[in-house]
Amino acid sequence: MGFKKSNNVKIEGGMSSMTDLVFLLLIFFIIVSTKVDRFQDIELPSSNGDPSLTSPIKVYITDKNTYFINGETPISKSDLEASLLKLIGENKTIELLADKSTDREYAYNVIKIAKKHALKVVIKTKVAK
Repeated sequence: MGFKKSNNVKIEGGMSSMTDLVFLLLIFFIIVSTKVDRFQDIELPSSNGDPSLTSPIKVYITDKNTYFINGETPISKSDLEASLLKLIGENKTIELLADKSTDREYAYNVIKIAKKHALKVVIKTKVAK
């Protein structure tokens, strides 16, 4: 006996309603994007103080292990702490910029001084390619 299955139900989604919906959304977003104001008026706050008080102090260490503060005249290792404390402002941040071939001892000396006086140290590096 050859019985055949006669109840074949096909479940298919109509794509025409989906394309209509996508088309309507596209039109909606195009219209809304033209109405958006791209530039906002922002009133920036003004500064009340001397910017040198809040900008960090830059300590440079050359390849010959010489200290410079803010790119000025060379400073000896013994005078470094006194010079830093004289220049430190409200920010209490030191930027350490040391040459790649500098002895680590000289960079550690700056970090020790900063730790002793509760200063923050930011070590500047170059991004590797």
